[in-house]
Amino acid sequence: MPASSRACPLALLLAACPPAADGSTTTTSSASDATTTSTGAATTTEPTTEPTTGAPPAGWSVALELGVDKGALFSVWGPQPDDVIAVGGQGLGPESKGLALHWDGTSWSELALPPGTTRLHWLAGVGDTLWAVGEAGTAIRRDGDAWVAIETGVSVPLWGIWGASPEAIWTVGGDGFVGPPVVLRHDGTAWQPEALPPLPEECHALFKLAGTGTDDVTAVGDFGVILHHDGATWTLQDTGSIADLISVNGPANGRLAVGGRANARLTWWNGQAWSGATLDRPGLSGVWVGSDGSALVTGSEGQILRVPAGSLEPVPEDSPTNLLLHAVFGFDAGPHFAVGGNLAGMPPNVGVIVQHPGP
Repeated sequence: MPASSRACPLALLLAACPPAADGSTTTTSSASDATTTSTGAATTTEPTTEPTTGAPPAGWSVALELGVDKGALFSVWGPQPDDVIAVGGQGLGPESKGLALHWDGTSWSELALPPGTTRLHWLAGVGDTLWAVGEAGTAIRRDGDAWVAIETGVSVPLWGIWGASPEAIWTVGGDGFVGPPVVLRHDGTAWQPEALPPLPEECHALFKLAGTGTDDVTAVGDFGVILHHDGATWTLQDTGSIADLISVNGPANGRLAVGGRANARLTWWNGQAWSGATLDRPGLSGVWVGSDGSALVTGSEGQILRVPAGSLEPVPEDSPTNLLLHAVFGFDAGPHFAVGGNLAGMPPNVGVIVQHPGP
């Protein structure tokens, strides 16, 4: 772990991170669970380009396994069911290597990235453009079929990105061990740092964002911090907990943030206040809220949960993996995707994609 550039990957719940603020310890999962075909860390699995045959499984199933030559996956998003991209990679810091895969409705294939692209942590579509951010302040933009690197002016890891329009895109990050969180805004021309209110000194990173427009953006992060942007300023909101929050998704009056380490944390925004609960299950890291207000949530030990709108009582679903599922995304009518890997330990990492035909 290069001390000069290493952020504590709180969003990944790595065992190397400091103890959670509530005194809990990080949940780990065995690297031997990396694939179903081998327990050796040196095993490599190329993304399949062969069409899937037969009817899709009725529930969650492993769609793709990646070896250490590719690494783990951290984010998945797409504009339509036959056009979905997952990103991730291998290693830490500026010497890490990024990865992008594309789902065409039948199979996954690898996409070319700009030379030197570091490991990627998150992606988001903004209009007709796709953005991804990652290690060492990396930001790349895809216009058409080509990715280009965009200078951010920072060297800390960027963990999340979301945009209201091509002239209003935000990315968040931070070292995770020391220093304040980072929030940058792209105005259609360049990235610029945003002014933040005073934050707890224990907060060293923000992890993800969600919003509905330039006057409604929520960022979540370290030490239970939630910030809201109203179009003019960022305001710190009270969550009633110091559990790390790893991801957030959903509309203005039904937004769900998830996190925790050894113990999962769920907290809903109803348009007026946050209300949440700490659950007797391992930490959570991924959330996607459907149009009906219910959510899919994923996390450590392969957890996949369905959460009714506004509920703090998730319903577990059968998962085909024990690997940490860092992100989840889907379409109301299906399919649904979750991605991750053996992220409870240090690299080298292996990765996995699991899919559900829906709904």
